[in-house]
Amino acid sequence: MILQHLVHQLPNKAWAMFCMSKRPSIIISTVIQRNLSTSSVLCRKAVIKREEYFLKKDNIPAGFNIIYRAPMENYLTACNIVTSFSFLAMGGICAFTYLKDFHHIVVPFEIEYATLTANETDLLYFLGFFFLINSVIRVMVNRYPLRIYRNDKQYLAVFEGQIPLVKKQFGFQQGDVTPVPPGGVLPWQESRYKINDKKVLLLEDYFRTPSELNVMMMSEKSENE
Repeated sequence: MILQHLVHQLPNKAWAMFCMSKRPSIIISTVIQRNLSTSSVLCRKAVIKREEYFLKKDNIPAGFNIIYRAPMENYLTACNIVTSFSFLAMGGICAFTYLKDFHHIVVPFEIEYATLTANETDLLYFLGFFFLINSVIRVMVNRYPLRIYRNDKQYLAVFEGQIPLVKKQFGFQQGDVTPVPPGGVLPWQESRYKINDKKVLLLEDYFRTPSELNVMMMSEKSENE
């Protein structure tokens, strides 16, 4: 009788021990899933809050959602400020020297830490190179959209304005974007596109989804097909 009782009790005890051994892993799995779910919700809320911030900052009408956000906005703003003040400063210097009769400047002339031995032609070359570099930077800034918003087939691109710290908007429709063949000396040759007659730089990795760029370039004719 005792032996039969032990035989009947042994499977039940073994099953109980097995369940006890499995319980920690089940608890850990539940905790991990709960943490992942919480992290996903927090990330989604952060994304929504960030999008609302940019919508308000760029003064975008209701119904638009952000689909593209380029990096290096602070660098673009700094370049815009530096080039703007550089043009103003050099313009002021040129105007001053012109009013004071540039040809009466004696060269070489001494400055505090060195002696400038350039003649008038060298100075003109320097000014030309200076304006060239600043012009290239300005072209890059004007072709670099910071953000793009979409409302069905309507789009709004936000660029740095001609005046520092002021943004400008550029509206276009689906199908207005076409790729530009590589050429010229500017970087990001594979990222050059044209929106109607405006050349822009679009970095594919910074769209909300990989398909957004293709949808933006899709014309109504190809969409109907």
